[in-house]
Amino acid sequence: MKKIFLFAIAFFTQFTFALSLDQVRADLKKSCLPQDSIEMNLRVTVNAAGIHQQTEMYIVNKGANKSYTEIKSTFLNQRSIANGKKMKVVNLNTNKSQILDYDGESLRSNTYANFNPFDSGTWDAPQFYSGNIYKIQGTLGTIYYNNKAKRIEKIESEKDGKNTLTTFTYDANNHLKKMVVSVMVNGVESVVTSEFLRLQKSDKVPDSLFDF
Repeated sequence: MKKIFLFAIAFFTQFTFALSLDQVRADLKKSCLPQDSIEMNLRVTVNAAGIHQQTEMYIVNKGANKSYTEIKSTFLNQRSIANGKKMKVVNLNTNKSQILDYDGESLRSNTYANFNPFDSGTWDAPQFYSGNIYKIQGTLGTIYYNNKAKRIEKIESEKDGKNTLTTFTYDANNHLKKMVVSVMVNGVESVVTSEFLRLQKSDKVPDSLFDF
């Protein structure tokens, strides 16, 4: 009788902590800002063997065909403004500019505004790990998901001798503040740190920002 009782408790505990992949996807979708309505300031720092590089970025997406990107670093100082089917690219060092055709690709390929690991690859059902954390394994690695806070804490992956660890830091309001990607190859580590100085909806950004 005691064994049956303990088995029942274990079964009930496992059922209580059950979490579906569809639920994780839905919760992440609720917490993410829309890709075409986002304003952000980024500071990206790269530390690798003999390399220390920092880049400041300001990115605004507003609607399907309006985007504004400003990149400032030691190797590139550039502003690009897309509006409709045209894009203006300005070299901030020389102030020279050119008008190009625009097909919306830069907006769609914005990885910072469109980061969701569950958009690609195949993933197993979440498995209870500890506390509020669930482990989700897939073809692209292993994700550690906080079910209480509805956020990803870290991602681990290993492929062809390359070990990658991505960790996420959030503020008191559960907004993403920092993403650190550490890549280890043959004992050599490279680290890319992305600090989100501003991350919010772009609904208050004036349309005049996209005029040229």
